[in-house]
Amino acid sequence: MGLVFVALAGMGIFADSPFIWAEACIGPPALEARIHAHPDAEAYSTLGTWFGQNHRLDCAAQVFQSGLKLEPGSALLNYLLGLNLYESGRIQESILPLQQSIQLHPEEVHGHLLLAAALTSLGRDKEALPEWEAALKIDPTSKVALDGLASALIATGDYGTAISQLRSSPRDENLTLDLAIAYGDLGMFDNAAHVLAEGLKTYPNSDDLTRALVTLDFQEGRIEEGLALAEKLALFKAHDIEAQRIYLRTLVTTGNNDVAAPLSRKLLALAPHDPEILTLSGFLERVAGDYRMARKHLDEAVTLSPENTSARFNLGVVLLELQDAAGAKEQLEKAVELGATDPQVHFQLAKALRLLGKTEEAQQQLELYQQRQKEDSDKMQAAVASSLAAQAVKVGDYRKAADLYREACAAQPDSAELAYRLALVLGTLGDFVGERAALEKAIKADPSFVQAQYKLGYLESQAGDDAAAEQQFRIAVKALPGNAQAWVSLAATLGSESRFQEALDAVDNALKLDPNNAAAQDLRMKLVAAQVQH
Repeated sequence: MGLVFVALAGMGIFADSPFIWAEACIGPPALEARIHAHPDAEAYSTLGTWFGQNHRLDCAAQVFQSGLKLEPGSALLNYLLGLNLYESGRIQESILPLQQSIQLHPEEVHGHLLLAAALTSLGRDKEALPEWEAALKIDPTSKVALDGLASALIATGDYGTAISQLRSSPRDENLTLDLAIAYGDLGMFDNAAHVLAEGLKTYPNSDDLTRALVTLDFQEGRIEEGLALAEKLALFKAHDIEAQRIYLRTLVTTGNNDVAAPLSRKLLALAPHDPEILTLSGFLERVAGDYRMARKHLDEAVTLSPENTSARFNLGVVLLELQDAAGAKEQLEKAVELGATDPQVHFQLAKALRLLGKTEEAQQQLELYQQRQKEDSDKMQAAVASSLAAQAVKVGDYRKAADLYREACAAQPDSAELAYRLALVLGTLGDFVGERAALEKAIKADPSFVQAQYKLGYLESQAGDDAAAEQQFRIAVKALPGNAQAWVSLAATLGSESRFQEALDAVDNALKLDPNNAAAQDLRMKLVAAQVQH
């Protein structure tokens, strides 16, 4: 191109030429010749793709943009530009060309998938939902689309729709995890545990499924089961650092420090700059009294992960042991600021403040320590009672389960989940007054607890209070618009009120979601007949 070209370009003479780009962006001679001889969308897409495959993304973007000046109506060039911008990390800029590609070619699944992924990356899950749905409509077998749809539904709080989408579909590892998360977020922990356990039969070496089930086991008080599962995975995948990490975490959580210590040293040799492994190693070294090494590892963990409250707490304790009260105060106060929940953080901070002569502030931290310690004690009492209650339910001892859930609710009166579990047991025992009271308590604690709203609506319907039942079912369908059963229940209630057209609209919503729903089909026929008679 030479000096003449540079001078002319500086004067803007070639600004509108569709096939002029930076001199550094020169492709293979054959592709360049093709662009000059036949500057069409195919030529630009071929050259741009070549740049992309050779990791020259800026050049690829220039080529696609030049091609779009010639053929702005090219769905392919718009898609390729969007893909290029997405892969370059310029996700916000990718949205417009991807939307344009879909408008020009709406039946192309990849455009919907990529636009959905871009919107999700930007935290715009609600906007991504219709794109995931469109992709799934084009390709009902796409696990990528179903995974994206389920994740978006979960992110927007529509757990029921996610469950209905996933429950009857063939599931891979990701979809199994999605379903378990949806059940867990709805408070249906037994269902979540069952899904994960079944998934591990198909994917026995899955780190993600194992991690999720171990976490759930610990949450539900099944400590031994969680530890055994983590150990089994670690033994089978001796060279997989993620499997070993899961095992190390469970060992530390359960206080098996003698087994955890050599494992932490092994993992630290493999991943010397991993913040979590550094933190766990620092904790174990602190407990063993090796404060010098603990400080080294915890300092690095905090540097690598400044919001790691565990690393800051443990570093604060180590600094106290090393007589650095000012440094300890800094780390412990930052841990509190970041949301550390362990009562000990307040106790250790009180010690640091007292050493610094800040007696009044130290007393405030001691009071917070005592308050948080009581809260933790109440949570532990509730967790133990809830775990025993769940075991009683499994063997059919519902009276014992009710007593234990009452004990758990007394320990944690603001827990919507515990109140709901109590309601289910009382309903099984035929104590509908108690069931109603427990459901109302659950809803008061968490007005967005849809399962409780739905169950209360059912009770209102059984009691003949259609207006109250309708109110509860409307809350349910608003929160879970993809739940066919919620629409059927609302339709039945509206039908009881002789509001047949509204009832038909509701049941039609159910049938759109689940065309083979026998209850919806039967209710629709009855509603049509009733409407004719009126």
